[in-house]
Amino acid sequence: MKVSSIVIAAVGMIFLVHVEVCQAIDQSICTPGEITYYPGGQLNSCTLKDDVGIDGVKCKQYALVTLYRSGTLQSCVTSDYFNYKDITCNQYSQVSFHANGRLDTCTLSKSLTIDGKNCAPFETISLFENGKLKSCSTPH
Repeated sequence: MKVSSIVIAAVGMIFLVHVEVCQAIDQSICTPGEITYYPGGQLNSCTLKDDVGIDGVKCKQYALVTLYRSGTLQSCVTSDYFNYKDITCNQYSQVSFHANGRLDTCTLSKSLTIDGKNCAPFETISLFENGKLKSCSTPH
């Protein structure tokens, strides 16, 4: 009897988490107006009506957010600093991700040495899908 109760409780928690994720990635996060959808009805892009956390990034109110068809974050303007491994992306700047969830581009909040190259703060860093450095500006 105790095993059944635990299983039911665990299934209930999984269901609640699933519902919360679904609610976060639909048109309810958008301001009225221009909202785009993929052919299957999934949200593609819109302007956020509030700050919204998506895939660990706090995306800024009244800024454009774009999502992949899977519902994962493609890009947004951050409303706070965003940390990705050793990289700290600046607040109020564009951040984008590859379809595999790895960081694509962001504006650095501080200088960083990555793959042996020094990258300047407040400049854009770009990474390949495998996480290796694609480009960045060097300090002057």
